[in-house]
Amino acid sequence: MAQAGAPSKSAESLIQGQAMSATQIYDAKFLTILWNEKTRTIGIDWKETTAAMKDEDFKADLTHFAGEVERRGARGILVDVSRFRHKMDPEVQQWRIKDISSRYNAAGVERFAFLFPEGAQVPPMMNQSSPGEKFTTRAFTNLDQAENWLSEIGGQSAAD
Repeated sequence: MAQAGAPSKSAESLIQGQAMSATQIYDAKFLTILWNEKTRTIGIDWKETTAAMKDEDFKADLTHFAGEVERRGARGILVDVSRFRHKMDPEVQQWRIKDISSRYNAAGVERFAFLFPEGAQVPPMMNQSSPGEKFTTRAFTNLDQAENWLSEIGGQSAAD
């Protein structure tokens, strides 16, 4: 997914927003999940270990993450792919849309941001929602831009 390069600032930095603390709610071999109650933003910080990830591992981690999105009523999602190294089979992408994105829709997610390393070439498809996704998807290489975009959920800044 992401091109090799220096890791961007992590999802943790983004969802801390406005000097608020993010809470680490899950840490495993391939990812860390962080939550910011004030901004109702949840994030995945994928780890370098994803180079050894299998499709089954990816599915298990995303299934766990979708459960956290539902439990917490997240409105914004940030997925930091700067260190994501797994190469998934094409059918896994279809599974993600059918089985995971539908859960994000039902939970009321409004915005979904991918964070790539600074200077990365972002594939155009990363700046659009997949068919059936009710939330808006954008990709960023700049943490501040991603933070500003996610903070506009509901027409108000999360700092309000």
